[in-house]
Amino acid sequence: MVGMSGVNMTKRVLLVRGGSLGRNTGLGAAHYNLVDMLEAGKITGWELAGICEYPLAKTNNPFSRVWNRWVSHPRRVAKRIANLALNNQCDLVHITDQEQAHLVPNNSQLPVVITIHDLFHLYPEKLAFSTETIDVGEMNPGLIRKRDLNKLRHGINLADYLFCNSRHSLQAAKNNFSSVESICIPMGLDLAKYHPDNNQVLDLSLPQACNLLVVGSNDPRKRMQFLCKIIANLPDRIRDGIHIHHVGNSAGGYGLPSIHEMAKSYQLENWTIHGSSVSDEYLMTLRINCEALLFPSVSEGFGYPPIEAMAAGMKVLCADLPSHNELMPSCSCIPPDDIDAWTAAITEVFSQYEARKSASPERQLDLMEHAKKFDNTLFCQRLTDGYNSIVS
Repeated sequence: MVGMSGVNMTKRVLLVRGGSLGRNTGLGAAHYNLVDMLEAGKITGWELAGICEYPLAKTNNPFSRVWNRWVSHPRRVAKRIANLALNNQCDLVHITDQEQAHLVPNNSQLPVVITIHDLFHLYPEKLAFSTETIDVGEMNPGLIRKRDLNKLRHGINLADYLFCNSRHSLQAAKNNFSSVESICIPMGLDLAKYHPDNNQVLDLSLPQACNLLVVGSNDPRKRMQFLCKIIANLPDRIRDGIHIHHVGNSAGGYGLPSIHEMAKSYQLENWTIHGSSVSDEYLMTLRINCEALLFPSVSEGFGYPPIEAMAAGMKVLCADLPSHNELMPSCSCIPPDDIDAWTAAITEVFSQYEARKSASPERQLDLMEHAKKFDNTLFCQRLTDGYNSIVS
């Protein structure tokens, strides 16, 4: 953008994070989407001043990892900000997730905004339901992680602005960081990327069954045991007629067995674990060919799987808890601990599968239309307004 005097009026933003998480992770996907939008000129009046990050290298040396995270990379970020400010080459610093808030310099020469995806690791809680109590966040972090969390809290308090990706995270930010300005800017998606017509289906040879998709790690808040229990207690004809496809890290942890061991303990044989490294094409093929996404999670930051599934025209059975319930159409979520409601919802999906004449699931056009509320076009408009509110 060029003003009347001929001076370039475009403002510049430096994107900052720690290790370069990939696009197949929630935080990584949000970061790369922001990079893509800036590089494509979709954030009106703004361009990319650069990206400050480091490659994630596998190492068994914990001292090296901590040194890189706490010392060398923060120094690198502070130096980069100082140089850009000195040479008038940047107007704003954007740290793209709260897990990197420790990178805010103590005396930044440029304003700093942090995207808040969630705060449950910084402020963990126990959610009590009728049949279980679930830990959300790290209830008993080790000494190093405790110090790390303190650094994150300190960094958030140093920021000039917080961009929260949901109303739930916005309220958490206002409750815990009341001295820092905060607004809600939901994440965006390239909806065209998820439209079935824009994707080539791979030959995965799925079972002749009512295929159901589950996306997410084996974290207590994802409630894989609850899901196994629901499926195990279905009537025999329905339980034997469905097949679960899990995408994500299925390893045990947090006191939980692996998902493979979980399914085995509930005698669920119709269960395929695809792992966490599947390609976009592979996952899209599952979305197109599975009847519904099962998402019983009790806590999410933004909750990409439901909105991605709806964008692909897929049914979604989603727990009515934040902040993924903010993504769903009104009155469409399921009470999180109502076993009868979950059983009825899965039974209805199975009944529709049996009654369907076509070989492939029907696209849910109403859900595809609803997903447009989270298109990148709206995200870019909101982000432009957010950036301009900080740098006039």
